[in-house]
Amino acid sequence: MRHGKVLAGIVASLLVIGASSIARGQGRSLADRAYRADVLRQIADIVESRYVLAEKAGAFADAFRALARTGAYDDQTDPARFAEKVTADLIGITSDKHLNFRVVVPSDVGEEAPGSLHHAVRYARLRLKENVGFTRLDWLEPGIGYLDLRRFYSFDQARDMALAAMTFLRNARAIIIDVRRNGGGSGDYLSSFFLPYPTQLSGSFSRQSGVLTESWTSRDIGHAPRLDVPLFILIGPNTFSAAESFAYDMQSRKRATLVGEPTKGGAHSVDVFPVGDGFEFYISTERSVSPVTGGNWEGTGVVPDIRAPAEAALEAALREARKAAETFGREQDAGLRKAVAGMQGLADRAAGLYRQANYRRAAAALDSLITEAGRAGLLSEFFMNVFAYSYQAPEDQRMLFAILEKSAALYPRSPTAWATLAAAYDSRGKRELALKSYRKVLKLDPGQRGAAKRLRELSR
Repeated sequence: MRHGKVLAGIVASLLVIGASSIARGQGRSLADRAYRADVLRQIADIVESRYVLAEKAGAFADAFRALARTGAYDDQTDPARFAEKVTADLIGITSDKHLNFRVVVPSDVGEEAPGSLHHAVRYARLRLKENVGFTRLDWLEPGIGYLDLRRFYSFDQARDMALAAMTFLRNARAIIIDVRRNGGGSGDYLSSFFLPYPTQLSGSFSRQSGVLTESWTSRDIGHAPRLDVPLFILIGPNTFSAAESFAYDMQSRKRATLVGEPTKGGAHSVDVFPVGDGFEFYISTERSVSPVTGGNWEGTGVVPDIRAPAEAALEAALREARKAAETFGREQDAGLRKAVAGMQGLADRAAGLYRQANYRRAAAALDSLITEAGRAGLLSEFFMNVFAYSYQAPEDQRMLFAILEKSAALYPRSPTAWATLAAAYDSRGKRELALKSYRKVLKLDPGQRGAAKRLRELSR
């Protein structure tokens, strides 16, 4: 399932097949020849009316009907084995690995199957068990981050985990994303973290509506995209569906290097239809269309840029990532050295102007320094505190206060920022300013006993 269409498919299928077909099968087994024939007929009819490739659907359905007439299923009385054989035969006829005819089984909480809550509960439980697809997040070597993602869930479900992962990888100088064991899911959201907004991704063409639904990177991802960090994607024969879409789009946009073996080759997305008594049929109803190539990877799979056995793909990617990270790091460091040199000039200028009591021009220089620190990725509350520590001399008192006041203004909800400012005022005899800052600390965090104690002492 690539685009998360299962729930919509259930609703649509109930309208097409009708609840009566489920009711007719209640209490009947595959040993009943008429019932088994009805199930096989429904499967063929769904293929003919719904399969994504309309020009081939009739022939596929006829081939399945012919197979059923040979008696291929006459000895199939066990529902699970019957479903497995039907699935294998359908894939053999169509070469479409998305097709799946299966027995409806409840999740581990034992909800009624089939029932209106069945799919909602099953996917909710799967999401928890799979940790929203995030299996491993690691810092393999200095500067090289790694993410092993086993399934794509919709971004509304994966948002918190995705943001945590991207925050973890924020300082990486090369990133490896492993989708070798990713079987797909509800759509690709990862591209939005590595491509500019808006970038068009592979869309989906529906046979039923005849409409191509476009797909684009998202703006509201809660994180600045990493547009230039070297990116490597590990793929293999078990990479399927949405994971293939991610790899294909990133490769066609020349944004990532793919390492491993060709993928499984599933560029369709599915709807699910209830069949008979307790079966469901996942069938391809839409196909992917790339805005770059005009095609997709159905049947052929996504071909890697660097071929390596799937089990050795990480080692192969690491060799390339080390070189890419070194080059990327050199460029980053050269830019940072230049930025720091400029910031130091602003710091010296601000300190000198404060010593001359030229407060307006000094504050402007300090503001410029802080702006540059933000652009360079250095700015934080900790950075401001350490920076202020350099101005302990009596003649630099005003510079010290100015830095810590700026810190409190930048981080107004931080008790620590206000406590640091209060301590600086307190230790230099600025009683009224210290009292004001200690009160701010306690307003933000009433449990700050040290601040409360000092406030009482200064208030005597």
